[in-house]
Amino acid sequence: MVTLGSIGQAQEYYTYYYGLTPVYRSLYEIKPFFEYTRVVKSAWKRPEPELIKLRDGIEPVVLVHGIDPDEIYGVWTVYKKMLTDSWKKFLPEEYGLYIFLYPSLDIPLEEIANALVKQISNLSYKVNIYAHSMGGIVVRYALQDEKFRESVSKVVFAGTPHIGSPLANFVVMDKSILKLHPKYDIIRPVLLSANISGVFIEAPNYKYISVGFNNPDIPNGVEFLNFAGFVISDLSKMILNLVETEIFSTTALYVLNAVVKTLYPEDSIYVQNDGMVPLASAIYYGKEKVFPMYDHADLAFSEKVVKEAINYFYRPNNEN
Repeated sequence: MVTLGSIGQAQEYYTYYYGLTPVYRSLYEIKPFFEYTRVVKSAWKRPEPELIKLRDGIEPVVLVHGIDPDEIYGVWTVYKKMLTDSWKKFLPEEYGLYIFLYPSLDIPLEEIANALVKQISNLSYKVNIYAHSMGGIVVRYALQDEKFRESVSKVVFAGTPHIGSPLANFVVMDKSILKLHPKYDIIRPVLLSANISGVFIEAPNYKYISVGFNNPDIPNGVEFLNFAGFVISDLSKMILNLVETEIFSTTALYVLNAVVKTLYPEDSIYVQNDGMVPLASAIYYGKEKVFPMYDHADLAFSEKVVKEAINYFYRPNNEN
């Protein structure tokens, strides 16, 4: 069993190649659903769960990142750098800033949440939390702790798949069963292209963001707001997104959005999504702020989104 005690132990991930072309990456050996000529095992090191101070100041914000497929290459991935850079740029200097770094791929979120609870309890002041994607599920686990709730002023769940994403189900699903899907010929190439382009790596923790997985609810009394986005399959709208927001992952997310629309009927709750997370899932608990034409990556570090979160954290409660 992989636990926090496994950190520091040697671990490997597997890359399947067809000739010189990498085809698929996974944290464990799989029964391939694709052709390959060789598999290469590579070593990687899980990051320690750690609350990193980025800046001193009053009423700090704690950033909690989501699942990060690139952490096999090192802790400070492009995703985490862009997330922290955006907040350091737009958060007024008087406010403090932290990021909670943690191994997101295979350590149970219950354990990650316990580590977050302990590290927040070491602070002598209340914090605001900005949780992106699966980071919001980590925070939901942490909020089950009464003392943790008392240490938190407000929470923004940004693109959090509160009731899951069907894309995560395809990642963790037994591919021998997935082959029986009537649209498997569409799903297979999408899984391969999304995996090798870095959108995901097959890993155990995708189960936490799959449809049907039972995560704890947000407890009563927590002050929170859900941020959600949705993309539109329109070239002019996509170009506008590229101009007005961050370009990180935009193309891949639009492709995934189009695939979901192919897989599900028009009236499905999954069709309207940010490229990763259905809108219905991100706003499941209500209290939402929706950003039309903003994709899943934009919810991590777009200027408009970050400034909206800052406004929510620091305006008086009677103005919410």
